[in-house]
Amino acid sequence: MTETPEQSTSWGSWLVGLALGTVVGLTVAVLYAPRSGQETREELMQRLDDMKQQIDETTKTMTEAAKTRLAETKADLAQAVEATRMATAERAADLRRQAGME
Repeated sequence: MTETPEQSTSWGSWLVGLALGTVVGLTVAVLYAPRSGQETREELMQRLDDMKQQIDETTKTMTEAAKTRLAETKADLAQAVEATRMATAERAADLRRQAGME
């Protein structure tokens, strides 16, 4: 199964959107937070930890998907190479027969 360029781009767009949304959310939270500086810092650290975990999980998912696609592509390529070899051998045999070499 191969991925179209649009699907590949959607993962990148999703990650950019995640990062941008996180930054905007954190900025708004800091500006409007009715908490003390210490509480705000603790909350920001928690959110950053959550974001790091989310990014790690997404990275693992994308890595596994890439490995799967790579294995599928290798299998497809091996199959295409073998089909080409067989077709070439058959054509060569046909040409030898036509030339009276067999």
